Amino acid sequence: MSAWVELADRTWVRRYEKYDVNIGLVLGSDGALVIDTRGDVAQGEELLGHIREVTDAPIRWVVNTHAHYDHVFGNPAFPDATSYAQENTAAAVAETVAIDVPFSVAKVIDLGDRRVELLHLGNGHTDGDVVVVVPDVDVFFAGDLIEESAPPSYGEDSYPLEWPDTVDRLIGLLSATAKVVPGHGAIVDAEFVREQNDNLGTVANTISGLHHGGTSLEAALAHTDDWPWPQAHVEQAVRRAYATLGTPARPTLPLLGLAKND
Repeated sequence: MSAWVELADRTWVRRYEKYDVNIGLVLGSDGALVIDTRGDVAQGEELLGHIREVTDAPIRWVVNTHAHYDHVFGNPAFPDATSYAQENTAAAVAETVAIDVPFSVAKVIDLGDRRVELLHLGNGHTDGDVVVVVPDVDVFFAGDLIEESAPPSYGEDSYPLEWPDTVDRLIGLLSATAKVVPGHGAIVDAEFVREQNDNLGTVANTISGLHHGGTSLEAALAHTDDWPWPQAHVEQAVRRAYATLGTPARPTLPLLGLAKND
């Protein structure tokens, strides 16, 4: 387990061996804000102890980047904090974790002498992904929209066709010196985000091309060319995209259409 790394003024990340998940901590004059809380209450309580290694300031805010358990189920360890999440995330975890402040597109949290911005830039890893921006130090906590230690994860609640556009919006916010904290893995920069999004775009475009060409789901799942990652990794992306696009139409040869007009 690694120690806290101070990315910038009063802005830290801690990378946990369990799930290789990154947790953020931002300190302001009015208290501390935690970004994600790990996978269960015990892990959240361990996180609380680790935060006390850095600051004894009251933990007044918790932000969850999305609904997956390894990022949100530690919330009950922070009963005095106000929790924030995109409204789709809040709905997805409602039976397990209560979120105090659901929001749709954007929210600003005032930490006293600085602010933190919460942005839902579109669908991607889930329909509730939030990027947490600390603008005064050019740090972005991207959740699982970006991953460093493995390829981006296409789960049963992912949006492979929309994901590249969402990350494009993130790229538009990044300076050349921005520090981006992925949901899992090492800290990255804008160039890494652009390269990863090129791969996300390749997956989306390949699936769209197969579908447009009349390729069946079964044949698309067996497709081995063009993928930037192992075929097995993109299987769920194919299934999710085809569920959105529907059954592909049989391709019509232009020659047949001409024959009917003769």
